[in-house]
Amino acid sequence: MTNITGGHAVTLEGTDVHLRDVTGATARIQVASGNNVCDYRVPVPGRADPVAVLVTPDASGGYSYGNPILFPFPNRVKGGSYTFEGATHQLDVNETARGNHIHGLVNRRPWVTEAVGADDERGAWHRASVDLASDPEIQRQYPFGAKISVTTSLHGGVLVQVTVVENNGSGRLPMGYGIHPWFPVTLGGTPREASRVRVPGAAIWELDNLVPTGQLRHVDGTELDLREWPEIATRELDHVYTAVDRRADGWTEAGVFYPDENLRLLVEASPEFREWVIFAPPFRPVVCLEPYTGTTNAVNLQNDGIDAGLVVIEPGSSWTGEVRFSLRPA
Repeated sequence: MTNITGGHAVTLEGTDVHLRDVTGATARIQVASGNNVCDYRVPVPGRADPVAVLVTPDASGGYSYGNPILFPFPNRVKGGSYTFEGATHQLDVNETARGNHIHGLVNRRPWVTEAVGADDERGAWHRASVDLASDPEIQRQYPFGAKISVTTSLHGGVLVQVTVVENNGSGRLPMGYGIHPWFPVTLGGTPREASRVRVPGAAIWELDNLVPTGQLRHVDGTELDLREWPEIATRELDHVYTAVDRRADGWTEAGVFYPDENLRLLVEASPEFREWVIFAPPFRPVVCLEPYTGTTNAVNLQNDGIDAGLVVIEPGSSWTGEVRFSLRPA
């Protein structure tokens, strides 16, 4: 099935959805595997083939590609245990080496396609959802009424995701939302050390075993200040940034600059996001720029009286956030 309007097209292929806009940019969504945008390519002047903006799946079929969705808690929950309004709940410990739960409950679950379309206003678009209350495995770990819907659109070469979380239960809903996009750290012949990154945070959360202690440390004058597009150099980055610089419209921006190609990748997050995570390991040519609504383990830090960014939705209410991706000549 293909839906075409004004040069924008949506094609359904099994459980995968393919988007193409009038610029020739394309995206593929694995709806049955966490609604992951596993491939996003953008035409660039002077190049014969579109540039792959996201790391694509490899033969191992592992987690580290595309744009995994992290919900109801991004990153780690210490020990997998959390307390909300006096009740303690247990998530599966799926990071066994550190004894934590990591990356939420929906990034490997099958999502349901609700609608697709192609029009001049939104380009090529697709909406999918998960109703967490209908999944016994999720309810065992997260006994709250929540439906998450993500509309992914491709327009003017820009990939946009609008996420809505609805509290369809009878009690208050604790949540955090984030994404984990995997980008190549180099394009063309640029070595890793020469690529430049930007993360807009003035402070980082101090970490113990990659879980925040609750203390903040300002990055002014240190090699962890990434606000002015420094070279990655020899940095090994796996940090949670906060106290972010915002544009006049409240949005924040992180990105990668590839100097040999003169291309700039930009990730923009709406005002609902207040933390950024960067992951750039020296052992793999990738960099992840991850906007979060709150810090790692926010549900437990908030319970301890620390302002960690936990989102709480009242019954019948909802939360909405938006993220945009683009790759353009600098």
